[in-house]
Amino acid sequence: MKSTLRFATLVVGSSMLLLNVNAATQPVSIHPSPPPLEMSFQQANEVVRGTVRDAESGEPIPGVNVRLKQTSKGTVTDIDGKFEITVEGPESILTFSFIGYEAQEVTVGNRGVMEISLHADMESLEEVVVVGYGTQVKRNVTGSVSSVEVDQLETQPNTNIGQALRGRVAGVQFTDNGRPGQGGNVLVRGQRSITASNDPLIILDGAFFNGELSDINPSDVASMEVLKDASASAIYGSRAANGVILITSKKGTSEKPLIRINSYAGVSDWSYKMPLYSPDEYLQRRLDFRSQNQPNDPELPVRELLTAEEREMYDAGRTVDPWEEISQNASQKSINLSVSGRSDKTNYFISGSYVDEEGLIYGDRASRISMRLNLTNEITNWLKVGANTQYVQRDLSGVEASVLNGYWLTPYAKMYYDDAKTDPVPYPTGDNLVSNPMFNALLMDNEQISNNLMANLFAIIDVPFLEGLSYRFNYNPNIRWSHDYSFQPIYQRNGINNPGTGRKYNQNRMNWQYENIVTYTKDINDHGFDLTLLYGRNHSFREGTFAEGRGFVNDANGWHNLEIAETQQIETEGSQQDGVSSMARLNYRYKNRYMITLTARRDGASVFGEDKKFGTFPSVALGWVMSDEAFMMKQNTVDMLKLRLSYGEVGNQAVSAYRSLDRSNSFQYVFGADTYTALFPNPEYMPNPSLGWETTESFNAAVDFELWRGRLSGTAEFYDMTTTDLLLARSLPAMTGFWSTTANLGQTSNTGFELTLNGGIIQKQDFSWNSTLTFSTNKNRIDHLYYADSDGDGREDDDLGNRWFIGQPIGVTYDYAFDGIYQEGDEIPDGYQAGWVRVKDLNNDGQISPEDRTVLGQTAPKYRWGINNQFNYKNWSLSVFVNAMTGWEAQFNLLDISTQTGNSYPGRSVNFLNAGYWTPENQSIERPGLTYTNPLGRGYYLSRDFVRIQDATLAYSFPEVMLEKWRMSGLKVYLSGRNLATFTDWMGPDPESGNNTITNLYPTPRTIIAGLNISF
Repeated sequence: MKSTLRFATLVVGSSMLLLNVNAATQPVSIHPSPPPLEMSFQQANEVVRGTVRDAESGEPIPGVNVRLKQTSKGTVTDIDGKFEITVEGPESILTFSFIGYEAQEVTVGNRGVMEISLHADMESLEEVVVVGYGTQVKRNVTGSVSSVEVDQLETQPNTNIGQALRGRVAGVQFTDNGRPGQGGNVLVRGQRSITASNDPLIILDGAFFNGELSDINPSDVASMEVLKDASASAIYGSRAANGVILITSKKGTSEKPLIRINSYAGVSDWSYKMPLYSPDEYLQRRLDFRSQNQPNDPELPVRELLTAEEREMYDAGRTVDPWEEISQNASQKSINLSVSGRSDKTNYFISGSYVDEEGLIYGDRASRISMRLNLTNEITNWLKVGANTQYVQRDLSGVEASVLNGYWLTPYAKMYYDDAKTDPVPYPTGDNLVSNPMFNALLMDNEQISNNLMANLFAIIDVPFLEGLSYRFNYNPNIRWSHDYSFQPIYQRNGINNPGTGRKYNQNRMNWQYENIVTYTKDINDHGFDLTLLYGRNHSFREGTFAEGRGFVNDANGWHNLEIAETQQIETEGSQQDGVSSMARLNYRYKNRYMITLTARRDGASVFGEDKKFGTFPSVALGWVMSDEAFMMKQNTVDMLKLRLSYGEVGNQAVSAYRSLDRSNSFQYVFGADTYTALFPNPEYMPNPSLGWETTESFNAAVDFELWRGRLSGTAEFYDMTTTDLLLARSLPAMTGFWSTTANLGQTSNTGFELTLNGGIIQKQDFSWNSTLTFSTNKNRIDHLYYADSDGDGREDDDLGNRWFIGQPIGVTYDYAFDGIYQEGDEIPDGYQAGWVRVKDLNNDGQISPEDRTVLGQTAPKYRWGINNQFNYKNWSLSVFVNAMTGWEAQFNLLDISTQTGNSYPGRSVNFLNAGYWTPENQSIERPGLTYTNPLGRGYYLSRDFVRIQDATLAYSFPEVMLEKWRMSGLKVYLSGRNLATFTDWMGPDPESGNNTITNLYPTPRTIIAGLNISF
């Protein structure tokens, strides 16, 4: 058999590079079994030198792994294919391996110089990626598909699979809030919809995944791809409007059972603590406020400004650290056990894992138990059946301390009545604004457990009478059930009378989906065809029951006896949705050089109006491997150059059920001796029978390239998306009798650029350095809203209340522009005083009015960066990943001390962010004085730009000689850190998550773990 070989794949560390190993494109003979290696004999020497060449072209191959068998000694060939290695004697065996070639073993004998010829392994040259309802050779992919490096999951504290996306995939943003067990948010190529969901679709083993990303055990994941453009994601129709994340779990890879144990343990600490006032600073602030607020009153000793509770602590010389009071020693541990294998007929993968993770705040804890069984069995040579099943239980039970009340806690707060710290003082500063942050954490009980059982049951028929034709049936049931119980016991002390409150909430969800998939693959000479046809249906059902009891005579049984409460309340809820889908996709390729993909999908969704339920979404994509053209053959710089173009449409149905229908509420009333039930229209949403699909049109242009024998490779992409008929929730006038409605209104657009670069910077004997850079920029814009011009100025109206402006990004900061602080001696307007904020008169009319407000910035990052460096030295490896986002800002209302609790806030017995303040002695130009009342209601804004050392991992893999002695197939130990350092001007807990309000102050942890991976 003859074929043309141009590229081989080089794996160095975690980076994959393609090398031009046959630029002249001579035909290569693929031998069933390679001939003996060609060697030049010379006298024996402890140092062996040689050159490794391609067996057909004779060209040297750089990057070949040369190892002394059963030892840790090894090297790689240089750019000229040469190597040098020290051996122990004539009986030593050298192994030569390189992806794209058949591995070879050679006994050294009495040889000092060796000439090695490697033969191509064509199957290994074809890197395969998952593209939805199948796989494709990567060079034949025409859509925008990014693969995620999942090897990193083995040596990092990833309890959430989404953490592998953070900064590592161009155009993808992942954020979480620092709490253990939480799912996090993923955004692919910016925000398209204004009020509807922007979450991407998650596909796990071919089935729609309806849980949280934190439900997926990272150790079970074999591959993960992100489909970003419409041509790649359109096959999933309406659910893929915001991109698709394809996750494939592991299978058996060897005939011998493979046992793997992955385990780690570690600790977390605050990566950053917002600075609060120290005891001395707090006392000085109280004095400064009195002198600024009451300048003509006589001075008082600072003790007289404290409450009785604070005086008790002050007199005793005792203080508290607010953050320490609500913190706990946060530890985490994880263990994962898997067994996998395969035979001629059966493939299996079985795993179980347990994760226990404590948060930084007292009482915050999450645990997860997960089990997986993947089983495939070949019944006959034309019938294969299988099941991929997973069960996950998450336990978020417990009551955490209040971060907000900890933030307000003064250094002289009296926290407990007892030294054992079990009897909390309800109001530790004597100010009823500040409840004890530990009160509920110590006295309240909570149980919150969720369960998720899902399966992908399938049968595959390879039609025996027509080669290339197959039929697959998928059935994907998913059952989720959860409960959230809480009980606050009776508390009657010091004037506080809480008769006890108990709550129980139970929820059940059932989803199922079935799909019929027919595929046909045919190659005719230089032409290749892949046809996929699909028809499927899906159904989802949800029901919940809420019960509450208030006022207990006896609280011994907690939430188990709500029926004895004086006041009882019961609520129920339920909804269901249905969908139907059909899809056709054709992939055509000519000489594997020219590719085209045509896709059409039609979806129906029950959430829309009667005549609006169905939508059709087509796409087309083109690919051209330009480097295969004759005019590219005489140059040696470009190894591979591929151009891609695509256009497509996808729909969005991400709205709640029944928005198109009339809904009713009920209540009971007594008339005479009888009780009646009345029905009345639900005022929350006005029905919209014309509600239909939100549609996004997407254009994508890209170039994939590899240069200088694979030393540099990458992808550059440009995209332009327009979303029309937005699923927009808008408020209604009170005269309508409804609060809001959902309608198809408005239009947004997104344009962006993405770049991924992979570089093999250094390739030396025993040492390599590889680097990956990801960069993306996105600009979204509101093109239209309500298509109204109420003021007749010839310009479409903005929505000032929601801060939506035509021609501006969806999320903006809009306010008066800061112009410094009025100082003593300045010309100060009436009603103002020195130490107050000055704003700009933008319309130059000589007065400050709402017309002076303007767009100050945007709340989404303009630029996202990620840089990963991988260093390998013998059996050691070190990876360092840096993540950055720039060009964004957010309101940071913690800087406005006047609007949180009233103008006297700085004079009350509460703490707050120590950002400094203006005084006559220290006339700040950035921070106002303590008496500033913020008469304009202006917000405070900070840049969220940051650069973060996100992850760093040091690992050691034990050499084969030791593994054979211990009867292991692999042993790796590692030390890994996350959120190691952040460089930013943001003053809140975390610039990436944007926690910036008094109700969202959870800190971001810095985590250090030690772990080991063992395989037998």
